Amino acid sequence: MPRPRALVYGVIVAVLGGLILGTGFVLSGLYNVAASVQHFDITNAVIRMTLRRSVATRSIGIEPPDNLSDEALARLGARHFALGCAPCHASPGAAQNPVAAEMYPAPPPLSHAVEDWQTSELFWIVKHGLKFTGMPSWPALERDEEIWALVAFLERLPDMSAEQYAAMTGRETEQNDGSGFDFDLNANDETVTAFCANCHGDTDAAPVHPLAPPLEGQKQDYLHRALVEYAEERRPSGIMEPIAAELDSAAIDELARHYAELSERPAAERDDVDPDSIRRGGLIALSGVRDDDIPACVSCHSTESSGQFPRLAGLSAEYIATQLRLFRNGVRDQSTYAQIMAPIARRLSDQQLEDVAAFFASRSEENGGTSPSEQEP
Repeated sequence: MPRPRALVYGVIVAVLGGLILGTGFVLSGLYNVAASVQHFDITNAVIRMTLRRSVATRSIGIEPPDNLSDEALARLGARHFALGCAPCHASPGAAQNPVAAEMYPAPPPLSHAVEDWQTSELFWIVKHGLKFTGMPSWPALERDEEIWALVAFLERLPDMSAEQYAAMTGRETEQNDGSGFDFDLNANDETVTAFCANCHGDTDAAPVHPLAPPLEGQKQDYLHRALVEYAEERRPSGIMEPIAAELDSAAIDELARHYAELSERPAAERDDVDPDSIRRGGLIALSGVRDDDIPACVSCHSTESSGQFPRLAGLSAEYIATQLRLFRNGVRDQSTYAQIMAPIARRLSDQQLEDVAAFFASRSEENGGTSPSEQEP
């Protein structure tokens, strides 16, 4: 037999032999998959190298936003860390949960994550999770702004004391077992509203970040619908979905009623808003843009309209603009009312979107601009 042909046959036989042996090994059940037994050192080395190279490759091109230095953004991320991450990864001043510690591989402490991974890599891991580690992907992959909030917190986590961590998460003390927040959202009215106020604020404190809107004075039907849509994963949010899913129907009813009965908070004073932007946004909000088939915002979003449409006056410009982009990009179009808003948002230019957000952020029930009958800006 000619040498090249013999070489080919030899390779084929070797491959088939390897497949047969490998299949036999797998079917025999000889490999111990118990979490109580560690991998061989070489297996660990290969897995870790594969993981690091995969993350490094797939995070290429991810650009961190300019607002990672924002302390308020980090505090928003800290709230989710305490709820969704600390139960497995532990937190400053708290030991790792014994159950999580027995996972294999065990969830690592994240106090040195910034030293082990680049910022773009941290974002990719938080967003997509890691196979065979117990690390889940973000519940709403479309909500990058939420993921960056958690990354902003992780960048501040090294050498953070238990007292500093408690301040960042809005808690006076942290549980010693590392399990993070008490998560009984159906306990009593005071417990539930205090939990919500940790991010959304209350009549005495502002929200932790503009992306967490104030709830006081919002319409009851809208609040109820929003919580149901979060719970049913029809309104994407990696922060709100797991919280709403823990609420029973009675708690949802009570929360919606509670916040709707509170007095609306006046719009916050802002020195960086362009008066011309507010004026242009007011024209769109009160009159629409007929040539672009954009109706007046207040035809639905007013004090006199259906309770299913939220009031926008006094919400932050960043929150309103973010939600309009989610509508425009097809992220928020999974419910009947969202499908009404999505095509309108797509007709707004970037400038119009920012102007409308600036206008409503500057308004409140006291200074007008929330109903078609009120004066022009």
